[in-house]
Amino acid sequence: MRRFTNKQPRFPADMLQLLDLFGRSELSVHTSGIDTSDFIQRVMVAYYEYSQSDPDGFLADLRAVVAGDEGGFATYGAARLVWEYYGEESLRMPAAAPLVDAGIDFKVARNLPGMMFAPYEQWRLDERRAGSA
Repeated sequence: MRRFTNKQPRFPADMLQLLDLFGRSELSVHTSGIDTSDFIQRVMVAYYEYSQSDPDGFLADLRAVVAGDEGGFATYGAARLVWEYYGEESLRMPAAAPLVDAGIDFKVARNLPGMMFAPYEQWRLDERRAGSA
């Protein structure tokens, strides 16, 4: 007999697609025309408590979602979500580093100019290039 629980999956089944849209929106905030209200409600609001109560678990689950991301936009969306939830603290969180760095690598791979990097991204990129991270 099947046991019923009220435990839900960590993320919605379409989380990769939601992160992809968020990444596209965040890369071109002023010109993308993408409505992120669905993402805000279904992800940012819905998973805030989880992200704060179990940061390592949340970040591990988020890394698992984007592990197979081929275009990179979902990975960038995940990196931006990390920043939204943790801000500067994310730069000191070992579990966040792979996502933050992957978001930066997404921009580097596209040869984006320095002005397209947020100050924290530029700081982290400089730190990595100096070999201190």
